[in-house]
Amino acid sequence: MRKAGNLVAPSDAALMVFCSDPMIQQVLSQDFQVAKRAAGADAKAPVTLTVMVTQQALKPGVSLEQVAPGAPQVADLIRAAGVTPPPLGDTGNKSDPAAIARQQAIEHLHPVDSPMQQIMNQFQGHGELGPPGPCSEEPNPQPGCLQPTPKPQPGSPGYTGDVQDYVQRSDPGNLFHHDDDKSYDTVIVARASLSGSPDELTVVAVAHPGDDLTDAKKLVGEEIANVILH
Repeated sequence: MRKAGNLVAPSDAALMVFCSDPMIQQVLSQDFQVAKRAAGADAKAPVTLTVMVTQQALKPGVSLEQVAPGAPQVADLIRAAGVTPPPLGDTGNKSDPAAIARQQAIEHLHPVDSPMQQIMNQFQGHGELGPPGPCSEEPNPQPGCLQPTPKPQPGSPGYTGDVQDYVQRSDPGNLFHHDDDKSYDTVIVARASLSGSPDELTVVAVAHPGDDLTDAKKLVGEEIANVILH
């Protein structure tokens, strides 16, 4: 967790909290009540603490504007917290042309057939170039074809189970594709200000995969309360 800026409230001022996140709102309200600084119904001139909170998983395609709208300086705090901040305008969710070309080549779908490629295709079509093709299921297959390798059966030394079936059952989409926010670091940004003051306090917390986001928000709330009360 990292912070920048400062907030100073009069030591005798009653404090009223408005926060966009319910958990941080609860922490601040409780801390102000314990310190006997919470504004009651009869408070004459309470000081209002406004806290705007954003929460964003750092997955491909996320921009800094989504993490901290209108506050590009937050990138330094994210970096200080040990995480590489996203750029102002990320394009990580757009397709990579080179990756598409490689995938198409693997699937024998060429995006553009060059003259040389056309010649190669003609040779392969007439059987004059390239490796032999697989044998057909006819009783008398074409001479020179490749006999398919039989799959190992249960009990044989080479049997490892149906890997493809296992992969599909584990992840019907892509084994290496993680679209779940829990698979990425999550950045919580809280920007706090007091009524009548131009100052602003920014607190950034980074939660790694597996961390409790509720605990992270509690720490953010405690940090803001400590700055104001002490």
